[in-house]
Amino acid sequence: MAVEKMSLEIMEYVVWVIEIAAREFFNGDKTAAYDMLRQSSLWELYTEHYDVTHSLGAEYILEEMRDYFVQNGVEISC
Repeated sequence: MAVEKMSLEIMEYVVWVIEIAAREFFNGDKTAAYDMLRQSSLWELYTEHYDVTHSLGAEYILEEMRDYFVQNGVEISC
């Protein structure tokens, strides 16, 4: 697996995204949240389009994740 280089700013944002996903969908399991986001197109959305997505609120991001998870049959805790 190739190692991605990302700025500290993007890295901090991604950590926040993983944390809110873990709390909302994976019973607080950050590893499960990271793995699922990494395997999905959401990872690229949040890292490659940081300039736009970082300004979105948590509720919008969680709604977007929920829609993706439901559409793709991802098992979530809520």
